[in-house]
Amino acid sequence: MNIVVLDSDNLAGDVDFPEVDLQKYGWLQYVETNHDLAGERCWRSDIIVSVSTQVDHVVIDKAFKLKLIIAAGDSYDHIDLEAARERGIKVCNVPTSDPGDRGDTGRICQQVIENINAFLQGTDCNIVASR
Repeated sequence: MNIVVLDSDNLAGDVDFPEVDLQKYGWLQYVETNHDLAGERCWRSDIIVSVSTQVDHVVIDKAFKLKLIIAAGDSYDHIDLEAARERGIKVCNVPTSDPGDRGDTGRICQQVIENINAFLQGTDCNIVASR
């Protein structure tokens, strides 16, 4: 299981993601990613976490193993929902959370991991798009 965080620097507070409930997984966390690099950084990811970096059909098409995209905050307008739906990729967010609010950062980090763990257990958590 490969997880990539594209833009942790877009969270206003101290970024500290808890552990995922897996014995073995890869975690790549970038402070920022421009769109030109996103496809290259995500090509073998199972899960993409993005605060505001665009995850469009180009990125989704390159990520051949992709199963889940998480918008790290309330907004998911930077994610191509139609491209995700066409590939059967689930998209979820962290409702009522503002990445620009330092007070929300801890809750966003926790909820991102809860979304991942729910997905791994076969349950839905904060799904905004799926098949």
